[in-house]
Amino acid sequence: MAGGRKKNTKIVRYRRPLNIGVVFFGFIAVYLIVCIYMYFTSDHISGYEVIKGNLATDYHYTGVALRTEQVYTAEKAGYVSYYAAEGEKVSVLSTVYTVDESGRMAELLKESAGELNLDKDDYSQIRSDISSYLSSYSDMDFGETYSFKTNVDSAILDLINQNMIDQLDSASEDAGALFTRYNAPTAGVVEYYIDGLETASSDSIDPNWFDEDSYERQDLRAEELVSAGDPVYKLVTEEDWQVVFPLDQNMESYILDEMADNQTTHEDGTVTQNTTYIEIRFDKDEETVWPSVTVEYVDGQAYGVLSFVNSMVRYSGERYLDFEILRDETMGLKIPQSAVTEKDFFVIDASYITQSEDKSGFMKKTVSEDGSETVEFVNCTIYYRDDQYAYVDPEEENFSTSEKLLKSGDLLVKADSADYYQVGQTQKLKGVYNINKGYTIFRIIQILYENEEYCIVQEGTSYGLSVYDHIVLNADTVTEDQVIY
Repeated sequence: MAGGRKKNTKIVRYRRPLNIGVVFFGFIAVYLIVCIYMYFTSDHISGYEVIKGNLATDYHYTGVALRTEQVYTAEKAGYVSYYAAEGEKVSVLSTVYTVDESGRMAELLKESAGELNLDKDDYSQIRSDISSYLSSYSDMDFGETYSFKTNVDSAILDLINQNMIDQLDSASEDAGALFTRYNAPTAGVVEYYIDGLETASSDSIDPNWFDEDSYERQDLRAEELVSAGDPVYKLVTEEDWQVVFPLDQNMESYILDEMADNQTTHEDGTVTQNTTYIEIRFDKDEETVWPSVTVEYVDGQAYGVLSFVNSMVRYSGERYLDFEILRDETMGLKIPQSAVTEKDFFVIDASYITQSEDKSGFMKKTVSEDGSETVEFVNCTIYYRDDQYAYVDPEEENFSTSEKLLKSGDLLVKADSADYYQVGQTQKLKGVYNINKGYTIFRIIQILYENEEYCIVQEGTSYGLSVYDHIVLNADTVTEDQVIY
């Protein structure tokens, strides 16, 4: 065995060959991780397509109705029965209510009334009250249920009292001895509630008027027995009345602008404020009216005062009235507020604008190295122009030399004149970034109307926007001339 072949016991480590698939998918994993990281850490650029429209602003307000109201009290104690219906116009010496001191009248009324017969108009009124309540019922305002119950009870009480008193007059010759009639001392509209605002006036507006949660209304017909001096009814004696309501800043500006448009300036410099009217629509019955309007201020808060010369009887039973101001909606291009940004522009006297063939620009004075002066025409883009100034982009460059067309300190010369204007004054103008060409281009906008979310801008302006243009949704995420795609 000694001469036999020696066995090789050396162990060679196995080298696993490189797996190309693992490396490839490893690179893909790293790439995806980097992309995800960049997505969540970078600003996202979103586009918005410009559309034409308006802002459907809600111009609904709640106002306090102020009228010429006179409260009348009972002259003696007893059981009260009302003869005139609430909201009814009564003439002088018309019977409004009766007082029965002994209570005997109530017994005779029951004996002589028999079966109460209501006509079609009576039933129609009750059904209308019930239908109106059901259409506006809300679980969030259950307190209105009690108001509804009181109103229906009062309406039925009116019908019963009128029926019974009419029967009593014909059934008993002694009716006059059983009760005392009380007649209206003046003509007016009868109401059977009081709330403490009967003497309120627009000359002394109180902010507490508009706290409906603390508003208390007393129905005078709920009491059958009254004492001498207790309020029993009131009369609204004038057809003229007012509605006062708090103004927000937007509506305050609108009304003041309307009032300014209705001023007359006389030759001696005095200004006369003419009556200004606005159109409103009451929510209660969808009635559209044109009251005059003024603005009053109390502790810095603006209040609108609507003055009416008719329609008082229609709303005499309401202290709070909901209404909508109908104003013309501004039409234009609708864009989100997030897309709006600002940019500095050179402000140049518009009289220095020079026309060269079909181009507009300015004549700029330059001084060469040898001290000689020359004047050259600079074809600048005039982004916006009003009656006094032209607005030029300070960053606009000469395409061939990459030099800025105008710099702060440059002197502009007026044609056919020795006058000159030094460039330097700047002003910010509002605009958006247009991305129709794949990179951001600043476009000036002229805002016609705006709210917190959107604004309406004028269509068809120079270097402005058009329908279906694409703009950057959030202007803070980009800069001018930035490539988007």
